[in-house]
Amino acid sequence: MTFTHCDDFKDSFKSIEQINEDNVRYYKVEGDNCYPSITSVLSFINRKKFADWRARVGNEEANRKCKKGTTRGTAFHLVNEYYLNNDDYESLKDYQNPLIQLMFKANKADLDNRIGNIYQQETRMYSDKLCLAGTVDLICDVDGELSIVDFKTSEKEKPEEWLEDYFVQLSAYWAMFSEATGVVPKKLVVWLVGENGDVQIIERRNIMYYLTTLQAYVSKFIQYRDA
Repeated sequence: MTFTHCDDFKDSFKSIEQINEDNVRYYKVEGDNCYPSITSVLSFINRKKFADWRARVGNEEANRKCKKGTTRGTAFHLVNEYYLNNDDYESLKDYQNPLIQLMFKANKADLDNRIGNIYQQETRMYSDKLCLAGTVDLICDVDGELSIVDFKTSEKEKPEEWLEDYFVQLSAYWAMFSEATGVVPKKLVVWLVGENGDVQIIERRNIMYYLTTLQAYVSKFIQYRDA
């Protein structure tokens, strides 16, 4: 399979620097402006939920699960990135991991059959309107429609109601892309692959709903940070 990469929006996104300050990821944009990353904002919003989970399972188990999830997610993203970029993904060290290989093979047919033209991949973007930045996984045609895509991994399939903040994250990238290009993607797509090979591809079109939630999240983050 060979994927088509299009240069339609190649001049819409400038290189921006990523920095970390007080355990928050920022992106340095025009002038001296620094915008927080959408992932840092979501981490802030979910901090109590995460703290409660850590207290419930214990620090040792929480650290183990976090490390495992981060390692799994990073490796899976890299293999997908290489494959979609028409590069030699099979030579990657991460691809030699049996778990990553199982997850990728389970996912490959959907990548081949549903992804069309690719416009952006691992692109740093920002929005002056939201005062927010981030790195999008993929902007491409999914089933023939321009979509914002985020790849996620998990131990097993997740109920759709647990994915809501993923769509809030995607709405941020939707806003950044639309602001930079003047082109409005049709949908948000969470592409989640479990360790057992289950693939969930969930789409949302009610983007304004998630943008409203996103704006409330950003306001809470800024109020807390600047207090």
